[in-house]
Parts: sequence; C-alpha cells; structure tokens
Amino acid sequence: MGAIEDIRNFIISCRCVLLRYNPIRHDCGVIAIGNPSPDSPVFVSGNYFHTVKRLIRELRGLDCYLLVADSAGINVWCAAGVCDFNEHKIADAVNSSELSDMVSHRKLILPQLSAAGINLPALRAECGFTGAFGPANLYDIKAFVKNGFKTDEKMRLVRFSAADRYYNAFGMFGVFLVPVILLRFIIGRKFDKHLHFIVAINFINIFSNFMFYSSLPFKYPSNNSLFIGALVQAAITVYHAARGPFRLISFLVCSLAAFIVNFLVSVDMLGSTPFYKTTIVHWLKTGDNKSLFQPVISPGACVNCMKCAEVCPKGLFTAASAGTVTVDYGRECCECLACVKQCAHGAIRNKNGRDFKDDIKSIENIDRIMEI
Repeated sequence: MGAIEDIRNFIISCRCVLLRYNPIRHDCGVIAIGNPSPDSPVFVSGNYFHTVKRLIRELRGLDCYLLVADSAGINVWCAAGVCDFNEHKIADAVNSSELSDMVSHRKLILPQLSAAGINLPALRAECGFTGAFGPANLYDIKAFVKNGFKTDEKMRLVRFSAADRYYNAFGMFGVFLVPVILLRFIIGRKFDKHLHFIVAINFINIFSNFMFYSSLPFKYPSNNSLFIGALVQAAITVYHAARGPFRLISFLVCSLAAFIVNFLVSVDMLGSTPFYKTTIVHWLKTGDNKSLFQPVISPGACVNCMKCAEVCPKGLFTAASAGTVTVDYGRECCECLACVKQCAHGAIRNKNGRDFKDDIKSIENIDRIMEI
C-alpha cells in the first residue's frame, strides 16, 4: 500500500504542477510527522495539495504535527489576501481535529506569507491557540527550528529560486497544453503541421520567461515577458519566411498562440510570483508593477514592537537606534499589506494616501488606514 500511495501522490503532484490553476485540495486535519509527543511543535499549512506534500518532505526528520486548514485549495499568500485563509479557517481546523487533546502547549507556527490574512488575537479567542509566524520559504524550516523557532532576516525574505521558477514554468506549460490538445482532437490531422512547431516554440517561450526574467533589459518581469514575446514573434516570422512559400494561415495560428502565451505569462508575473502583487488593470494602464503602497510609520502610534519587520517579505522595516522603526524605500514593497494587518496599533499608513491597488481584501477599514 505504501508504494501505491507514493505513486498516487506523485501522479497528483505532477497534475498539480502542470495544472496549478485548478489545484487539488488536500484533506484538512492533523498529520503526524515522525514520532510527535504532546510537546511537539505544530506547523500550519493551507490545503493546496502540492504545498502540503512539499511541506511534509521538508519536515522529514522532525517530530511534529502538521495542521492542514482550508485555504480553498490555493497557496496561502494568495488565499490570505482574499480572506480564503484566515483565523477562522485555522480555528475551525484546530477545533474539528481536536488538536488541543494531542498537544500540551497552545502554540501554532503559521506560514509567514499568510500574515496578510490572520488576526492573531482573534485566532486565540476562537480556539485558545496563539500563533507565531515561521519562515517565508519552505526550505528554511529546519534552519528555523535549529534557530530556536525564530526567524532571521534571511528567513523572512521571499526568494524566487530556480526550482520555484521551474515549477511556475511547468505549471504555465501545462495550462498551455490543454487547449493545444483539445484543438488537435477537434481539428484533426490538419493541425499536425502546426502542432510540433507551436509546442516547441512556446516551450522555449515559457521557460525563457521564467528562467531569464531578471536578466533582460526591463525592470519589471511582465515587460520582460512582452520583450521575449517580440523575440518569439520574430522567430516565427523568420521560420515561416525560410520555409518557402509564406503560409499566412500557419503564420497567424503560430503568432496567435505565442501572443496568448506571452500575455498569460505577463499576467502571471503580476501576482503569482513572490515579487509583485498587482492588478491587470494597473499594469495595462501604467506598464509597470510598481507598488502604490509606500508604508509610513506614525511616530505617535508606533510602539516599536517590530511586528511589521517580522512579517515583511521584502525587508522594508528595520529598528533605528532611537527606538523607532525606519522604512527602507530603496527596497520595493510588494503590496501584500501584511505589515498593516499585523500592526495592532494602526501605526502604518500609505504615503500615497488612497492611491493603492485595492486587491487585498483581508484588511478591515482599509480606506481609513490608507489616509495620512
């Protein structure tokens, strides 16, 4: 049964990678890792199947519990921002799993990237457990444990590793293959003369976008995607011109496929990568991913608790020598608003006032907060 279960999980994980926009939900509840005791730590995750399986792999060698809470089957960063992963979902998972009977302590280790959606005092009131945020990246968990369950600045910063970029690229390629396969069955063999070239050129197209997004001339990945799209279009033109008689229909089919792929990748770069949280409308209007939220600390309200620094995935906040918090505007905010959510004293405002993207739904009274 163990081998069959491993094969099943592998197949589902492949499906999640290839079609990550229609993810499989993992069952909610408590998973025992190793040989946990009542004193063992409890890590929390959303119920995106692929994330849960990756997290289980990262936790191997530890004796702990993993509490899987409902996040609507999507990653916790996206889910937290739109209220699909919050204190209510976690409290429901705690209470329904009877976690309080399994452990002697009352502390949960939460994913840092869920900080935009979780009200910690409300979580404690609902289930009796306090929450503390762990590292931003799965692969820092063991270092986090070794560091006494404390994060350092490196653990708090999001990173877009080569493995993460491959994962996103495979996911996008899976999305691309679905309509291509459907067209093959609908059109039949007439589509075969375009099929191999379309698949090959867009495989290169997609992987070039994700692997070289930061090596191209434009500042923002979405605009680099359009630049790659222009290069791909040039390659399509040269290919058709070099084949002999110019076939307009073939050229248009290949060009349309490449255009759709590049537009989807550009949109994907707006919010599915760890660098920017933005809206399509904002990008289309301005041509950039620049954050409109620039945090300003209200000196009279700030108590220097440094909660903002603990949850900021871009490292904008530091403690000044005078006992106040300073903001490093040299680092670009990704507009997740985790700092605003976790500031119990309402000390963070937006330098740009009400000019913000409004795609984070988990902040109460956000219009008031945005006022200087």
